[in-house]
Amino acid sequence: MTHTPDTSWCRKGGRRSYVTTKPLPWWIGKENSGWLLTVPEHREFESSVPRSLQWVWSPDDPYYLKSAAIHDTLLEEGFREAFADSQWFEAALSEHAPTFRTWVAYSAMRARRFLLWVLGMGRP
Repeated sequence: MTHTPDTSWCRKGGRRSYVTTKPLPWWIGKENSGWLLTVPEHREFESSVPRSLQWVWSPDDPYYLKSAAIHDTLLEEGFREAFADSQWFEAALSEHAPTFRTWVAYSAMRARRFLLWVLGMGRP
């Protein structure tokens, strides 16, 4: 049985590829943890995939749209990249995204950040 992610909370469009059409709640850590992030309605976000990898991953893949909205919101609100990346990973798994592909994408995201840090081009 294949799980199809619910994407009724967003639509394609806006300057950044997608826009939320209603608030998107996300429990940090676990459901009912007491820490609820709500991505507001009308928030623009993007699912960034390097052009060189778009033959493997589509930026429009519904399994990763929730992840992208949460990730962008956390970064734009000033949270550390490592934390935002971890929530991208957790949100993807919550949508039943393919586990191997999710691990590969997350690992690449973290490796890129590490490389930028080593080269002095990223935050510690």
